[in-house]
Amino acid sequence: MLETLKFWLLLAAIVMLVISVLIIGIYFYHSRQRSNNYLGKEEFVLRYFIQPTVDDCGKLTGYECLLREQQPDGSWRLPQQLETLPLQRVIFLLESTFKVLPEEPIQLSINLDYDQIISPEFDYFVRWAISKISPMQLAVELSLKPDQRYPYHTTFLRHIKTGQSYGMRFEVDNLGAESANMQMINWMVGVIDTLKCSMRAFRKTDANQWLDLNLQSWHRFAEEQHMQLVLTGIENEADEALASQLNIGLRQGYRFGRPSDPTKHKEVGQDGKVVEK
Repeated sequence: MLETLKFWLLLAAIVMLVISVLIIGIYFYHSRQRSNNYLGKEEFVLRYFIQPTVDDCGKLTGYECLLREQQPDGSWRLPQQLETLPLQRVIFLLESTFKVLPEEPIQLSINLDYDQIISPEFDYFVRWAISKISPMQLAVELSLKPDQRYPYHTTFLRHIKTGQSYGMRFEVDNLGAESANMQMINWMVGVIDTLKCSMRAFRKTDANQWLDLNLQSWHRFAEEQHMQLVLTGIENEADEALASQLNIGLRQGYRFGRPSDPTKHKEVGQDGKVVEK
């Protein structure tokens, strides 16, 4: 009886060991595939463009880094159906961008994916970026989708709080008019410094169209939670007037400047100095 029990316990231990090894192997394989797969796609020419953010007086308060992919005709567009960039590649792409940025005490926002934020490399990325952009202040920006699941809340919150302890700010971008937008940020409210609402989400195509949330709702929520509010997607005088009416001081959109390549008029020489082209 005892020998039989030992046999089954040993067999169970072996099975558990095999399963564990398989799980670890599959995870490692897919992790390497996701990273190497993208890094190997040399046909994708990527570059970070920057777009200004201004205050209600039109004064520059910061820039947002926006990823662009070069098209066959030489134009640059938002990447389509690309895998998440590994942070190593993000660092490589940002290196040249950082070298031509103005040395001003304004904010630089960098949009990262949720998986990038919960990755082990996030801590290094934050410290690296802060050291490179000084005297600018780093803000990590996240765009959420109501229909997508976001696991590992504890890891995410820990990483954001650690980044904030280094001086990083945290922003949530592309918030719209659906109630699901408010619900999806409830669990992270305690670490959010800035909310960014897109004007495009609040333009009615029909006068009878119902919006769960309006800009005033977000403005009130931001004030209650002691957060900054930025209105993005401002394209014309009417949009700007609405921002003023709602007392939204921070603004971004084509009216204040389109995304542009910061290396277009400047380049880094062999001596490491930035020169005008």
